[in-house]
Amino acid sequence: MSGRVASGASARRPGSPLPGEPLLFQLPAPSPFPGRIRPEEAIPCYEAFDSPDWRFSVEWEGCRALLFLAAGGSVRIQAATLADLTERFSDVARAGAELLRRPAVLDGVVAVLDPTGKPDLPSLCLRAAAEDTTGATLPAVFLATDLLHLDGATTMGWPLDRRLETLGGLVESGSTIQVPDHVAGRGLALAEAAQARGLAGLLARRAGAPYRPGVASPDRLRIELAPRVTCVIAGVEQTRHSPAGRLVLAEQVAGRLVFAGRVDGPRDAVADGWLRRRLSELRSESPVVDVAAESINTVWLRPVLCATVGHSGRDARGVLLEPVLIAVRDDVDPAWCLRREPLPPPRDERGSAFLPTVLMPLPMDDTVLLPRLRG
Repeated sequence: MSGRVASGASARRPGSPLPGEPLLFQLPAPSPFPGRIRPEEAIPCYEAFDSPDWRFSVEWEGCRALLFLAAGGSVRIQAATLADLTERFSDVARAGAELLRRPAVLDGVVAVLDPTGKPDLPSLCLRAAAEDTTGATLPAVFLATDLLHLDGATTMGWPLDRRLETLGGLVESGSTIQVPDHVAGRGLALAEAAQARGLAGLLARRAGAPYRPGVASPDRLRIELAPRVTCVIAGVEQTRHSPAGRLVLAEQVAGRLVFAGRVDGPRDAVADGWLRRRLSELRSESPVVDVAAESINTVWLRPVLCATVGHSGRDARGVLLEPVLIAVRDDVDPAWCLRREPLPPPRDERGSAFLPTVLMPLPMDDTVLLPRLRG
């Protein structure tokens, strides 16, 4: 008999059910989006700039996170480290389930805001250290800045402008889930207004760029307004001058950790207690970074925890000058604690004649106006 299928019969794979025959097992439904997504990272840029091809916004200080909303309404919050933060920020998760009505993945920042509406990073990390998952003491907000998936399909290949427009229509106005505004083209004006408000940085994103998960994108630039950096905590030195000890800081340089300085540990009792509890589980028998010989009475740690510090520059070796601790945290991926030289602003090939004379509201506070600029 030939290998042809008999007339009127249909081919089927061996072991597959006959027509009308019930399945022995229920096949799982396909996942509407990946289980984990690494966020796109920014490249440092040393000064603000104007360009019609770029969108500028405040870089909100807080916990970088992705908010996953499934079709059934369940919400999951993922840190940049891929850790699950849903329980830590259960108030944000509840608000997301109530506010968003379509399956989606949002990129953004979980933040605690002070009474003036500014992000308060120390308070956010204090809430994590106090294990306040209800938000009763320090309520958190999710500031959505990008849309990565919608209705089971990726949007990461869309240009930024399309993603932002869709995001604005997707998220209804709410106190816990918010979509901060952005400024098109006018980075210098926003930088001036944001710096006057004491904000730490701006984010510049190219209008037509796709989203590149897990990489530092040349179409995503961080413009520093206040000198601060996040470093790996390589160890804790016990000293008589600082009851909380001194943190040994390190940064990634060419694939290895390099000494970046020392800073006094947390003064707050809650944050200090949280750090001390983590020491035993993260203790390392040998240092993960080369340090000076005076490092004695030091508890060396595996590179898991990070510290955000302010500073007044660097010396010739790249060591931070006069560092001041802002927050100890576990939500930052140590692999991205990189020592990098900032890039110059991108060149606007079309020139600068695009700037008209305008008066625009600062996107974080409608009562604060940007200065009048002349094109």
